[in-house]
Amino acid sequence: MFIQPKDNKPSLTPEQLKEVKKRFEWLTGFLICRFKFTHTILGMTNKVPIENFGTMGVRVLDTGKFELVYDPTWFYHLTDHEGVYIFAHETYHIALHHCTRRPLARIANINQPTAEEIYLRQLSQLAHDLAVNELIPVIPGICEMPRDSKGKIVGQFVSEYKKKKMYEDIEFRQTSEWYFEYLKKKHPIEESKGGNGAPGEGGNVGAPGEGGNVDDHSAWKEQDMADARVNTIIKKIEDRNLWGDMTYEQKELVKAAQIRKINWRNLIKVWFGLLAHKMRQTTRKRPNRRYGFLFPGTKQLYVDRWLVATDNSASVDEELLGQWLGVLNQLADEIPIDIVQFDTKIQSGPDPYDRRQTKFEFKGRGGTHFQPVINIVDKIRYKGVMILTDGEAGVPTRPKCTEVLWVLPMGHNPPVDWGKRVHLQKHV
Repeated sequence: MFIQPKDNKPSLTPEQLKEVKKRFEWLTGFLICRFKFTHTILGMTNKVPIENFGTMGVRVLDTGKFELVYDPTWFYHLTDHEGVYIFAHETYHIALHHCTRRPLARIANINQPTAEEIYLRQLSQLAHDLAVNELIPVIPGICEMPRDSKGKIVGQFVSEYKKKKMYEDIEFRQTSEWYFEYLKKKHPIEESKGGNGAPGEGGNVGAPGEGGNVDDHSAWKEQDMADARVNTIIKKIEDRNLWGDMTYEQKELVKAAQIRKINWRNLIKVWFGLLAHKMRQTTRKRPNRRYGFLFPGTKQLYVDRWLVATDNSASVDEELLGQWLGVLNQLADEIPIDIVQFDTKIQSGPDPYDRRQTKFEFKGRGGTHFQPVINIVDKIRYKGVMILTDGEAGVPTRPKCTEVLWVLPMGHNPPVDWGKRVHLQKHV
């Protein structure tokens, strides 16, 4: 993922090292003239030169601070115009929370990543760079794309991808999440097993940008303190109008990135967890866990049951439905769940939920009435009911003693004002 110094020039002399550090400081200070936003973001980083690093990159420290590390030899062979571009590139990664909040591919064990995790991480790096490079204006003589010694553009650019036939449908000015999903469709996991590699990684898939990314992403990680520091600096930029020559669209994009999306998966788990309650009865037949046989222990009498009701006319796309089923599978390991399908009437169930379920087949596909579900809830007295629906139906009566969680696609709402609501959305 590194860009080596142009022509692989040897390391610098001590005099050249002093010169490049002085030039680095001058260029970051020069940014205040026209690129106030970039200058302000860079001001929150500690600049660290590292020999033989081969590129530039942002590091997120455990203390919540940022380091901007760079190879002096690599920087020495950049033009000032390329340096301005790369500085802007790094600051957008920070401002859009790519470094601290939006990892597109997670690795469970960083010391032993699987081949699939490594492949998806490579795609995510390309996606982040594609999104960022779409925001940086190319200004001849001031801010220009970096190039190698042969004059070839280095990095990931949508304009370069479009020159390849297989990427003709790639779109300009999309989010990193959009580009990540796009690249996954173009280069599925199975392809990596054939030795082709990720696009832009020197593989045989014919992607542009074989020179790699313009920076290093290896030291990014989710860090709440660093994330909060970014929010604070963006608020300062807004309050003091330090945007510089940024367009209105660029400003709004950065400000929108400061709003943390709510993870609907966690909301569902928390809702179940807050209401879950196991009834227990004291008994002398079991020792007390803390004090032994001196005090009676407890035994479980019963566990509250839960109902999941799926509206067969729900406008939930296949990907979101799969994610929702994944949440159910996790919950079913902890608490007993029944499931029922309905439209204008009950189509199936209630039946115990199959914890190994990976697919879901809707039945019925008629209109929608919620009242049959409410009738079952009142009859069996479930502790809670989660209703997956698009909300397009008449008003039912409120359950007598059961909590309700409405799970809906974005832009939809239930016909009532009672119950909790969770809206499904991608990339949270």
